[in-house]
Amino acid sequence: MSLATDLEIHKQGTALLDLCADVQARIPRAFRASMGYRISDECVEILVLIGRANAARQPQDRATHLEQLLERLQVAQILLRTAHAKRLIATKLWATSIELTDTIGKMANGWLKSARARYTSSPASDGATPATATPSAEPQGYTPSLFDTTAAAPAA
Repeated sequence: MSLATDLEIHKQGTALLDLCADVQARIPRAFRASMGYRISDECVEILVLIGRANAARQPQDRATHLEQLLERLQVAQILLRTAHAKRLIATKLWATSIELTDTIGKMANGWLKSARARYTSSPASDGATPATATPSAEPQGYTPSLFDTTAAAPAA
């Protein structure tokens, strides 16, 4: 197991936190407490969850942390999108945040897919597969279409 700080996803998460510190500094005082601090807090929590997922020994524990990470990432995206829509942050900062959150989301989803595959393929102690190990019919995890304007429209 490598250190979490050596992982590429952690480096991208640190870059996102650095960007969010710039966002927080540029948000007007009236919105700084409600949005600026919340964006930074979500980014810190993303880094904590990366560390927890890296330290988790069981694939199901790792998957749980990664699912929480993806949820926090979506919250950060929503806050950043709202800040941009209210013209609290510049388009350049928002565009950079889109790139970082997309990259983190793709890495976390790949890691989550790997953890779930290990969880479903590893036999239980009694030889039976746990009931929760079957993949659900609904796709879970990160949805890059939140900011992706080039994504195809859903089929009717």
